[in-house]
Parts: sequence; structure tokens; C-alpha cells
Amino acid sequence: MYRIGQLAKLLNVSESKLRFLEEQGVIHSVRQANGYRYYNDDNKERLEIILKAQQMGFSLAEIRAVQRKHGSKEHPVDCQLLVPMLQQKLQELDQQMQQLQQQRLEMQLLVEQLAKPA
Repeated sequence: MYRIGQLAKLLNVSESKLRFLEEQGVIHSVRQANGYRYYNDDNKERLEIILKAQQMGFSLAEIRAVQRKHGSKEHPVDCQLLVPMLQQKLQELDQQMQQLQQQRLEMQLLVEQLAKPA
């Protein structure tokens, strides 16, 4: 079991982020008589997945949509739901990369035009 500070430090996030994620219902803690929040290894695994998904551009609503119930013995996310979402994100990234490549090309051409002596 991890206290909130321990888990936050382990995952390199703030305690307030963990509290926020708990308020949003994507993770759950157990409150002891002393009032401290405690998280188990299942919570840690879920948090690692949630944080990675957020880095990839998924919203909390999207993350919530693919999460399995807490305490489930299965993988924390429903992979049948997640795979199409990942495929969509890949398509979006491909489009963004094409746009960035086009912008880069246009910028390079501008640099070449402006760098020519008058």
C-alpha cells in the first residue's frame, strides 16, 4: 500500500493531481481511520496507464470509457475498446505530421528566398 505522497513521488506527479483523478472517478483510494489515502498496486498500475494515455492526448472521458471496474482481475483497460481509439489517434498524428512537414518545407523555402542577396 502506498500513501498519496509515496505514490505521487513514485509516479512523478503531484498529490493534487492524484486527488483530482480520484475526484474524477478514474482511481480509488482506501481511507484508513487516520484519514490518509492509501493506494494499492492495482491503483499504481491504473495510474501508470492513465498518465501514459494523457501523454498520448487522451481525455479523462476517453480514459474512463475504456477502464474496467476497480478490483477486476482483468487488465485495467478494455483493449477491444482501446485499440480503435489508438488507431484513431495514430491517424490524427499522421495528419499532424504531414501538416508539420508542409509547414517546414514552406518555412525552408522562405528562408532560402530571404537569404538570397538582393
